Amino acid sequence: MHRFDLPQPELQTRFTDRHGLIGYTDFHWKQWRMVGEFDGKEKYLKPEYLNGRTPSEVVIAEKAREDRLRRLGLTVVRWIWRDLDHPDRLISLLQSAGLPRSTRHHWVLSR
Repeated sequence: MHRFDLPQPELQTRFTDRHGLIGYTDFHWKQWRMVGEFDGKEKYLKPEYLNGRTPSEVVIAEKAREDRLRRLGLTVVRWIWRDLDHPDRLISLLQSAGLPRSTRHHWVLSR
């Protein structure tokens, strides 16, 4: 994202609604009311991530979580490893959702 002049996101932002904790998003661009979620297949296949649930139960729970985020007025963008292998895909996903690309964005990188 930094290399391709996208705005710096906040990482692991906590979101709640009137029902309580929704969860923590991987990326959050507050100014653009957008969150990004980066997932791999493991989340839906490995027993340690399933916590006794079936893959379909995990998918349904993730959909409900995403719906709650959208009800807060957020745009939710998802990507997978394959999108990172082709950065133009990730850039396209984020830009089509409304995230601007500009060299005017300044990043603060921690060491």
